[in-house]
Amino acid sequence: MMPTMSDEVLLSRMEKGINNPLLPAGGAGKEDEAFTIVRLPSHIHETNKGLYEPRLVSIGPYHISSASTRAMQVHKWRFLRDFLLRGDHHRDGAEGRRLARLAVYIREVRKVEARARRCYGEPLDQLGSDDFVQMLVLDGCFILEFMLKYDAAVLDAYMQWVWIYIYYDLLLVENQLPFFVLAKLFSLSMGTVDAAVDRRRLLRLIFKFFSLHDPPGQDPAPGQFTVIYHLLHLQHQRMVMAPERPKLGRSARLTRQMSATVSRIFSSIRARMIGMATTTPLAIPCATALMELGVTFRENASPAGQFDVTFQDGTIVIPRQAINAGTRILMANVFALEQTKDWKEGVVTGYVVLMNALVSTAADVALLRRHGIFDNMLSSDDDAAAFFNRLGDCALFDPKTHRYARLFKDTNEYCDSRWNRYVGLFKRDHLRSPCSIINLLVAAMLLGVSVLSAGYTICRYRHGCS
Repeated sequence: MMPTMSDEVLLSRMEKGINNPLLPAGGAGKEDEAFTIVRLPSHIHETNKGLYEPRLVSIGPYHISSASTRAMQVHKWRFLRDFLLRGDHHRDGAEGRRLARLAVYIREVRKVEARARRCYGEPLDQLGSDDFVQMLVLDGCFILEFMLKYDAAVLDAYMQWVWIYIYYDLLLVENQLPFFVLAKLFSLSMGTVDAAVDRRRLLRLIFKFFSLHDPPGQDPAPGQFTVIYHLLHLQHQRMVMAPERPKLGRSARLTRQMSATVSRIFSSIRARMIGMATTTPLAIPCATALMELGVTFRENASPAGQFDVTFQDGTIVIPRQAINAGTRILMANVFALEQTKDWKEGVVTGYVVLMNALVSTAADVALLRRHGIFDNMLSSDDDAAAFFNRLGDCALFDPKTHRYARLFKDTNEYCDSRWNRYVGLFKRDHLRSPCSIINLLVAAMLLGVSVLSAGYTICRYRHGCS
């Protein structure tokens, strides 16, 4: 039998756990900032290898000792030196001014050290106060200087070669700095006193840098980003947030509400007429199976956003999506970000659930390619299908309330109609291509000629008999 400790010793040990500095506490920052930069579970790493580890540059504490990012450390120091001398055109006394600025950065960042530590999902005991503050200053200044050089098109030859790797390394869920640290360093470098102006300027700089993945349509206004945890969180908001629109008038709101009410009533009546004895399934068949059941697919040429997917009269309308190495990294990491925070209401989570349902094999990818929905730039359609399936395997979601649950329900109700199924089969077999349409017309013409010929023969026979 294992020896037991006294109540006093056990109480003391548990008190240390309760007083862990990692736990949020009032007065040291907003509690909703806690645990916004976390490590992903090992099964997600194993299922999607290579999509969550930095290839070239480590940002933050999680990959600071990674062998693949060690060579970039010297370039971080080089960019820090350039950042400290930004806007300084006088050689005399440059060294002193550089050290004075660095001292200011260290002092100001140390003030938010406790708040920054609380953003990470681990105690980070291996990093003392000096090491942690050095990491924040070095990594933060590197990010800002890299974006500023990119904006001014003055990156050196080496950085022009590797910039695309750095681009995607800055969008990894485990490779982040708290945004307020970046904002503080940027404001200090600008030397202005208007934090709101500096913030708008910083957001414009970031938007321009991440322009490879600008959302379709109008970008949300900077004023819409009220809370930003880090760069990936900002990019996630750009992807899922709809741009501000003029408020509808009273009559327009009433019209929209009446239309939605009428639609729900007709939907309910139709469901009763179909006579469904069981509950509508919570899943939908894959794309090729849906085509067999009469559902078609069409590209959404002018979407309100990247995830503006709708079901309209038997057609699933989806915005065009490029699938390449970069979009795989971005999609996997914004999905992982939602899974760590808001998976029940996650827009990207819902999209992953939808694509995992539609795409089962390479044949489904090929079908969606033919309908202008996918631009597959991977080596094969099998790779694209495997990507969505692996993400879907890691998805936590509520099948009754996810973003596209209504679309799933409408699709299943449409497929339950025999008439829709017969019409779909007719379109599939006879209206798929110009050749099949011509064959149908020729067959119809021959049938018509045969009917007329038979009618003529009958009439002639009856006329001869009379």
